[in-house]
Amino acid sequence: MDDLLLYPYPTYIANKTVASCVAAMVGISLIAWFIQSYQARFRPPRLSFLLLASHLTIVIELIVRATVPEDQQNSKTIFIIVNSLSAIGQRMIIVSNYVFILEVHYVRSLSSRLILIGAISCVVMSGVLMVPVNMSSFDPEKINASFLFRKLSASFLFAVAILFYPVWYWSKTVKDMTMQAIILAIVSSTLCAIGALFTVIQSISSFYDQTYSHEVWFYVLQIAPIAFAHFTWSVFHPKRSLISSEPLISATNDEQSKL
Repeated sequence: MDDLLLYPYPTYIANKTVASCVAAMVGISLIAWFIQSYQARFRPPRLSFLLLASHLTIVIELIVRATVPEDQQNSKTIFIIVNSLSAIGQRMIIVSNYVFILEVHYVRSLSSRLILIGAISCVVMSGVLMVPVNMSSFDPEKINASFLFRKLSASFLFAVAILFYPVWYWSKTVKDMTMQAIILAIVSSTLCAIGALFTVIQSISSFYDQTYSHEVWFYVLQIAPIAFAHFTWSVFHPKRSLISSEPLISATNDEQSKL
């Protein structure tokens, strides 16, 4: 642990220009997502609000990085805020992947509910395990415990990101999905898996030091997967890519009422 003298803080100075530019790009995706969700009357509601919240947390995180003075970047409060925002944004996209495939048939069966509850539980457990991480990270005598909880949290996150694929196969929704929906599911889930894998790598002490020594790792393997996932969701918005029986049922009822 001798190489972790500044743990858990990064040893680089955040580039405010880069953070501002990336925040602007994610902000564009946020605006596009909001407009399209509004046009679709925020349906499906869970997807609309999950992705809206994910966009917002990442934009706020980048704004904080771009505006906090250099002498305050390695403060405990700023560190916890920035990491919490990033974790929330990443986890909401992972949950959105599960919600998306369950919306294809719009079936509220016991199995679909259990799948969603399981995914949310793993994501929440991953977040809960970060509490002892933050509590022990700032105590030099508890660094080992910090990495233990960090590994457990990262393992839960990576597991729920990878388990998406067998769940998708089991749901048998591929044949009823549009090509846009398939592309969206593949790209978003792959980017989430890359981001989750990077979280696992960061939970190893030797790699933690390396990844927190150069800001490029933060943008390439942490922010980039999330940002590209956001852009993918905005381009293939569910109002175009998702075929759900919900709007069809509503339309049918409206027509019958007119008759």
